[in-house]
Amino acid sequence: MIGGTTTLGIRDLLRATADALTHAGLPDSRWEAEMLVAHVLNCTRADLYREALSPNSTQQAALTKLVRRRSEREPLQHLLGTQEFWGLEFRVTPDVLVPRPETEFLIEAVLERFPERAAPLTLVDLGTGSGCLAITLSTLYPNARMLATDLSAAALRIARLNASAHGVAGRIEFLEGDLFEPLTRPGGDGFEICPHPADLLLSNPPYVPTSEIDRLQPEVRLYEPRRALDGGSDGLDYYRRILPRAISLLRPGGFLCLEVGIDQAESVCTLAERSGWRLDQIVRDLQKIQRVIIFTKPEPPIHG
Repeated sequence: MIGGTTTLGIRDLLRATADALTHAGLPDSRWEAEMLVAHVLNCTRADLYREALSPNSTQQAALTKLVRRRSEREPLQHLLGTQEFWGLEFRVTPDVLVPRPETEFLIEAVLERFPERAAPLTLVDLGTGSGCLAITLSTLYPNARMLATDLSAAALRIARLNASAHGVAGRIEFLEGDLFEPLTRPGGDGFEICPHPADLLLSNPPYVPTSEIDRLQPEVRLYEPRRALDGGSDGLDYYRRILPRAISLLRPGGFLCLEVGIDQAESVCTLAERSGWRLDQIVRDLQKIQRVIIFTKPEPPIHG
């Protein structure tokens, strides 16, 4: 039992924490126990084994509360307050989707297509959430102009805090609004970024079919923002909105990089073809799932 009147040594505390998490049905109980104990003691996991730490009763009480919340399937990232993405730490709360490892394939796709890091690119992140994509790319491309949109003011607050933490707040324009809304110029029917079209647009939009949300892990369906998950009846609603309009935001030869859900790649490619996109590549994640699709905006024909 964690807590109580007895002060446990570090090894006993780790063992008791792992046992409690195992009893709650969590498979990675030892690793999570190390993460939670290190968080409470404000040290690294390695420090737990190489330093003579003596947790006090206040720390044990704090740990007891965290274990109870984790046993109720609150995400570990919410308890720790952070999640690593591309080697960077990002603040996360229930207002944003927790960054996933598979989303890093979007970063890889950008790096492959723009190997010159000093290039003065214009990049757009639709539905930025925690800002993990926009901020990571801003650290990789110091001369890039980055625009990041999100419908949620609460999510943008977290994204701005993350941008400040990584020293790129002055190079990202965070815009509140629905997808393209804050990027459009008043008047006419054009959807242009002022003052120049973008070199690349990327997005990890909501793509979970509505009927499947209630079958997701409790950490996701109970604690993460539903509107960052819900992609409509077939999961494709946002692709139907993004693909026809994004092509007018990009320069000829520019790239559109999209994360997609399981078994959605073929349908998204069909939608893209109808909107005039040319397929560049489909990238599989570590589970061999078609996870990222890259399209290009065709160059205009050359007339003799």
